[in-house]
Amino acid sequence: MEKLSEFKSNIPQIIYERLEKKIEYLMPPQAEAVKKGLFNGKNVIVSAPTASGKTLIAEMAILNSFLSGKKSIYLAPLRALISEKYEDFVKENSDVKAILSIGDYNEKDYNIDKYDVIFASTEKFDSIIRNSLHKIGNIGCIVYDEVHLLSDIGRGPTLEFLITLNKLLFPNAQIIGLSATIGNADELSEWLKAEMVKSDFRPVKLSKKKYFEGELVNGTVEKINSGYEDPLSNLAVWLFKNNKQALVFSQNKRTVVANAKTISSLTGSRLSGEDKTKLLAVSKDILNVLERPTTQCEILSDLVKSGVAFHHAGLVNKQRKLIEDNFKKGLIKFIVATPTLAMGVNLPANTVIINSIRRYGDYGMELLPAVEVEQMMGRAGRPKYDKEGSAIIVARNDGELEIIDEKYLSGEIEPITSKFNNELAIRRYALNLFCLGIYDKEDKVSDFFDETFMHFSGIEVYDKIEDAVSFLEENDFITENAGKIEVTRMGKLVNSLYIDPLTGSLFIKFIERIKKKEKVEELDLLHVIFCSEEFRNIRTNQKEFQKYEEESYELDLSADENIVDYDRFISAIKMAHVMQDWISEKNEKYMEEEYGLLPGEFYNILENTKWLLYSLNEISKVMQLRRKDVTEMGIRIKNGIKAELIPLVSVPEIGRIRARKLYSAGIMSLKSLKEAGLERLISLLGRGVAQKVYAYLHKNENTLLG
Repeated sequence: MEKLSEFKSNIPQIIYERLEKKIEYLMPPQAEAVKKGLFNGKNVIVSAPTASGKTLIAEMAILNSFLSGKKSIYLAPLRALISEKYEDFVKENSDVKAILSIGDYNEKDYNIDKYDVIFASTEKFDSIIRNSLHKIGNIGCIVYDEVHLLSDIGRGPTLEFLITLNKLLFPNAQIIGLSATIGNADELSEWLKAEMVKSDFRPVKLSKKKYFEGELVNGTVEKINSGYEDPLSNLAVWLFKNNKQALVFSQNKRTVVANAKTISSLTGSRLSGEDKTKLLAVSKDILNVLERPTTQCEILSDLVKSGVAFHHAGLVNKQRKLIEDNFKKGLIKFIVATPTLAMGVNLPANTVIINSIRRYGDYGMELLPAVEVEQMMGRAGRPKYDKEGSAIIVARNDGELEIIDEKYLSGEIEPITSKFNNELAIRRYALNLFCLGIYDKEDKVSDFFDETFMHFSGIEVYDKIEDAVSFLEENDFITENAGKIEVTRMGKLVNSLYIDPLTGSLFIKFIERIKKKEKVEELDLLHVIFCSEEFRNIRTNQKEFQKYEEESYELDLSADENIVDYDRFISAIKMAHVMQDWISEKNEKYMEEEYGLLPGEFYNILENTKWLLYSLNEISKVMQLRRKDVTEMGIRIKNGIKAELIPLVSVPEIGRIRARKLYSAGIMSLKSLKEAGLERLISLLGRGVAQKVYAYLHKNENTLLG
């Protein structure tokens, strides 16, 4: 490490004084970034391990932009990650006006131009550009955190589009790319015309070890004699005895829970009385986050009593936060997680265990990518607490022992590869480019794609661009006029709604069909939502598929089968039933037991359903269709209610449970709710809520609350 004072002449005085208050040394990646022109506006790509100071590099660039009178943008792929970066930044830089933007895609950020720094998820910023580009200007710096996710099939295309577009829209903005793992950082740096900062520095030393048949191997051999043949049990008891916390990574949600149960059976009796008392309180909080605990809530709550938790996409946000906070406090000793946790939040542990190097993929059991394993191992070692962190990879046989050596301990990280080469991405972004008014001809759009990392890597997609433009023309999203391409009103709407143009076409044809119907059935309306491109991966087993296929013969469904592939058309019936049960006031426990949907998974589906129903409703307005059954469905999905409760939930503080309670007591309308006396409302809703409801309903009257 190098003393901060040695860089006094390289760092603007105001920033230097700010840094001086919190650090004495610059870590090697930070020092190299400064030397390579961080404060001279140079683009910088940083590939360095977790906790090596990458975030401070971004912060210095943002502050430099701020001092120059320019704005900055900080982008990250996950909401939890970008929220954490925002909170850390505003804590340290209260004089810089920052905004966190992670809301709905259709939500307008009206005041975004009043801030110095925009912290946003990648998809949200893409939406901001579509809807509020005129509010974004004078950009001096753009930070792309977890830039290696260009390789991710889901998030990669949006990230690559944004980087390419931002280079075009803000050509003078400094680019800062951050990642713990970039296999081909030199290639990425060349594409972005950036200085490369590549470092293996870690503030906490990382010891990478193999575990096989009771032995830990890392140059030397260490015997682990906890008395268990099962590797995870043997390691867990050994770590617990040595007062070590651990993150255990497993392949999927099912194995995560199974492994957490294994560990908890060994740790519970070994906890101190004080820890047991504290964990019991945490356990109760986790159990009661929903209106009625699901089986998953009960299992997780029970595990936490033993100082063990699992962490995956099936949890709701409150449960995740309780687990993370209590792990940081040292109360929870083991978290068993899917690999997503390695990227999502700042949650280091003394020890990381990778319990399997394989997971089930498209072609059966597949080896984990080296980049993923590196991300997981990078979580080992807590700055300020540990002198050394340990990453342990479990081998089940001699073959795996060899693979661990060759692929994960001494092998190369896979290079970043573009995932932009797919029809869905090209179709969406071709329309977006026309809507932005940057291009008005097909060949000019091709020029844009020539600037992508995909083209830089040698992949050409001219035929797919041509197909995408033809599709947009055929569906009246664009028209050609005097040799120039113009976007239609519908094309602009579909783009601003942030939906795939193919989904837009599906919704348009659906609306054309239901115009002829007197009433739209609930299942029909919900079915078209799940036929959309935004719900490509609906899980149905063979038995379920056969059941819904037989049901489809009896249904009069309005979704166009020529647009939707057959498997998704049938599987969407299942999800339509899920949402139909939700608006029949079934709860999360029912969803888990009936459909196998864990609460976190269900809420993600619910958010997407709300967004797509809003989009369908907006398209129907343009098509001169204003149907009560369509507009009401959005309210019902949002609240999970039958139609009869719609008036009651329009009042703040009244959700599905309170609305049903009022309705069952004979208060069935806003009129009867307003006429109900305060004392009656108190008896039904409790004093605090009742007073708020009463005040809201009588806000234009001079009423003294008792």
